[in-house]
Amino acid sequence: MHNNTVDSFLNNLLLFLIFCFPLFVIFGNAAMNISTVAISMIILFRFLNGMKFQLLNNFLLIYLTSLILFIFVNSIFKIDSFELFFKLIGYFRYLFLAIGVYIVLENINKKQISFFLNFNLILILLVGLDIIYQYIFNENIFGFLPGMCDGMSKCSRFSGVFGKELIAGSFMCQIGLLMLFLKMGSKFDITNLFIPILFFFIFLIIIISGERNAFLIFLISIFFISFFKKKFLSFLFITIFLLSCVFILAKKNETINDRFIDLYKGVNIVPNSSLIEKIKENPWSYHYQAAIELFLDKPFSGHGIKSFRVQCKETNIDKKIVSEKNPHRYKGYRACSTHPHNYFLEFLSEQGLMGGLFYLGLFIIVFINIKRKIRIQNEVFLSIAIGSLILAIIFPFKPSGSFLSSYNASLLFYILGFFMHSLKKVK
Repeated sequence: MHNNTVDSFLNNLLLFLIFCFPLFVIFGNAAMNISTVAISMIILFRFLNGMKFQLLNNFLLIYLTSLILFIFVNSIFKIDSFELFFKLIGYFRYLFLAIGVYIVLENINKKQISFFLNFNLILILLVGLDIIYQYIFNENIFGFLPGMCDGMSKCSRFSGVFGKELIAGSFMCQIGLLMLFLKMGSKFDITNLFIPILFFFIFLIIIISGERNAFLIFLISIFFISFFKKKFLSFLFITIFLLSCVFILAKKNETINDRFIDLYKGVNIVPNSSLIEKIKENPWSYHYQAAIELFLDKPFSGHGIKSFRVQCKETNIDKKIVSEKNPHRYKGYRACSTHPHNYFLEFLSEQGLMGGLFYLGLFIIVFINIKRKIRIQNEVFLSIAIGSLILAIIFPFKPSGSFLSSYNASLLFYILGFFMHSLKKVK
């Protein structure tokens, strides 16, 4: 009787943590970390008490485990503090987050999944409306101000309830699209007007937020869905429509124009420069050049986890920027940052060639799993859609944050849990 009571409590707690995880993301890193640790402890307790998880035979989970293990082993001898050591151990919590999502989806009923979707769709709606409010009144309902402001006359980033964390567009793109796809289920029903309205609402909030990476994830997701569904004309039509919307909004608003149309305004470092110079001489390129330098310095093993922020100061490109005799050329930008702003280059610089191959392998495995699902089942929209969102997030040739930051890793592995379950459902 006692064991049944404990099991019931743990099941309900796990259900609550997974259902409310998007809300914990809004509360910040502390809430995310506490919830992922709690999820890990629940799953470990259940496993040690004899509960068997069929998911342990899932190849994608095995690969993800191997990836985290590689990062742990490759970095363990390069760290110089207990803080980094505990961070290395803590990265395993992301695997348990994905497992937790899978377990909950295996055991919930239709009424519970309906509550989960409705709760999080309302959450997305409220977050989006708050961003619109901040965009109009220059503060959100809690008094949080926009980011990247030129005095108080013009602000470029709007993050609503996320405050100083400029991640609202990313949240709306990743969690918003995930919930949209789950709501759509196995196929797209154009007669359900809620779907296109929510789709455009998410897109609009991404544009207002000023988050370019989220915009790229949004478009790349549509591309991959169209690719797997062999609907290239649909992709072309949707892309033209969305880009037209951006151009129209940019005509009406200078900040949207600066963020999405005139990308080099404000970072056009070389006056009257050519296109090649613009590509080479900008903050993103400086980060990439530094990452490539670090990779070439230690091509096999890399410099270790979280090393870019320290080692980038020793790169030639950063030294050149610091010692530049014409400061107007670089406008105060550095090659140094907390990360290279690209997942693939982050793996190459910090984990070496093997790390880079591991990262590309993850992209390939997700791609192959989608293709395999298509071959063995007709109605596969959910797997295609969620898998396409993952492919867009980890696409190697776009800007990004840091792969194993609490926010980025938590969202990615949360979505991976839904993807793994969508694959399992085929018999």
